[in-house]
Amino acid sequence: MARFDPDADTLDEAFGYLHGRAIQGLYDGFKVLPGGDTLAHDGTPWGARVWSLGPDQARYQSVYVLASQRGRGHLKRHLARAEAPVVTGPDCALEALLTRAGVPFTVAGRHLEWLEYKAIAAHYGARTARRSGVALMNHIDEGLAIMNQIHASTDAQRAFCLHPLIQGDAALPTAFAQLGALTERLSVAALAFEYRNIANACLARHAPASPEAIGLSPLDDVNAMLVADKVQNAKDFILYHRATHPGSASLERYFKRWHARLGLSPSRFAWYFDWLQTGPTVPLPADW
Repeated sequence: MARFDPDADTLDEAFGYLHGRAIQGLYDGFKVLPGGDTLAHDGTPWGARVWSLGPDQARYQSVYVLASQRGRGHLKRHLARAEAPVVTGPDCALEALLTRAGVPFTVAGRHLEWLEYKAIAAHYGARTARRSGVALMNHIDEGLAIMNQIHASTDAQRAFCLHPLIQGDAALPTAFAQLGALTERLSVAALAFEYRNIANACLARHAPASPEAIGLSPLDDVNAMLVADKVQNAKDFILYHRATHPGSASLERYFKRWHARLGLSPSRFAWYFDWLQTGPTVPLPADW
């Protein structure tokens, strides 16, 4: 099942689509604002709109037209009002329409076109985490946003997309056989396997006795992947598991030791934690 329904026909589904897509926009510094607007014509709802704050601190709109309301000129009439520029994705097929209409717009998420991103998106689809109900792809989207924030290389970011496909022993034979279809870059494959080597040596069930007991990679790109993984996972742990998980105390120690080993101070992690939820307007900590 696809992660996003291109033919949603209820307002709840449309808002869910827009808020889900907004997580992808964080990579380019776009953060969706709370709430949204129901769009109607002659009293009949035809679509949903959400607002995002862009990296330039301007407000951008994203609009979803309900499937049964398409072909009636609603979007064209709405855009003619020129209320705000539009932010869209490269796979939304709106660029030509917006250009013809003379509507200011920007495209966020060009990384969605990477072969490696498409591979993990197809693998995860609409699946969610068992305990939290959060989309599994959120780990990739938020991890990539962190990596872009710390200026990790493109190869490292592409490799991060692949890491769930090769990290587990059970999945490895299938992924290895398909490696040529997952990436065209030898350097990306090498980084993904080195990440597997380092990360699997210190999983949560292998709780390190101290930060110094954790081995890092001699490759900075792999360590940047680890930062993204351990920040995003720790964020979800705090939000969804800390109060309920039977191994909560052990997981808390696990993340703190990884953060210390990666040079993430408590204030720096707190910045990431807030940034992933409230966006780029949160001030940087003094010890960044």
